[in-house]
Amino acid sequence: MAEITPENSGEMQFGQTKTLEGHNSSVISITIKDNLIISGSSDITIKIWDIDSRECIKTLEGHTNTVISITIKDNLIISGSSDYTIKIWDIYSGLCIKTLRGHTRGVTSIAIKDNLIISVSGDKTIKIWDIDSGKCIKTLKGHTSFVMAIAIKDNLIISGSSDKTIKIWDIESGKCIKTLKGHEYAVNSVAIKDNLIISGSTDNTIKIWDIESGSCIKTLEGHTKTIWSVAIKDNLIISGSFDKTIKIWDIESGLCVRTLKGHKDWVYTVGIKDNLIISGSGDKSIRITPITLLPNESSKFEMVIDSYWLPEYLDQHLMDCFNSGKD
Repeated sequence: MAEITPENSGEMQFGQTKTLEGHNSSVISITIKDNLIISGSSDITIKIWDIDSRECIKTLEGHTNTVISITIKDNLIISGSSDYTIKIWDIYSGLCIKTLRGHTRGVTSIAIKDNLIISVSGDKTIKIWDIDSGKCIKTLKGHTSFVMAIAIKDNLIISGSSDKTIKIWDIESGKCIKTLKGHEYAVNSVAIKDNLIISGSTDNTIKIWDIESGSCIKTLEGHTKTIWSVAIKDNLIISGSFDKTIKIWDIESGLCVRTLKGHKDWVYTVGIKDNLIISGSGDKSIRITPITLLPNESSKFEMVIDSYWLPEYLDQHLMDCFNSGKD
């Protein structure tokens, strides 16, 4: 791997960027399968795109409010919405196979563990669902405000909340085994690398935590507004922010080694596929940007993507999720 040093740090415009346009409102969430990008939007649709042709090959309709979160398992798309539901779709037919109901506010993030769907919501809960039956088999309670973000490591659930905390839960018992405190405002996004938790917050910082001790190892500063989404590849963190930029950070040094500019509105979601950074924005577009930082890099990217949000910043579609607003 090419060495990252302060000397090759700096800012650059989006270079050789492909832009996907077709959504009628903000692109809030994305996930990736093979050569496909699946996007969710506040126009209440899900679109499936071909990365090479940049064409939308299918539009999925069924949600009645903003599609906040998307993930994928095999040939199934799983989406969470501010209409309080989770939907399971067949990626090839575009048909909705199941609708999961149980949350009492918007579904802000979803993840997959084996045959389980784990969802978090503005109703302050985490729910564990059986993907085959569509039944909720467990509800985890402990956060005191909206649960915004989720990541899975082995038998652990890591959740971030607007109560400013990160909680670590045991999937089997449903018990919270650790609470991480340190952010000054809402934790909007979480991701996992080995024994590290990476979190992005409305306090404009990214924190790196040791999962064993629960201690904060590093705080990364550089964004000037809310950090909405984080993704991980090897020793790099990719972050998307309401300051309209995407930053690339070195985990070990904590340095910001690149700032990508080009989106004209908030960056809601960032993802990684091979040597590409894929981002969705309030400017209604998806951008596909080749990484030029590490020209000798040949390893695959690990995709950990999602998007998270706070009601006071968002349009009416997202605010509907929380009804009366912040608790």
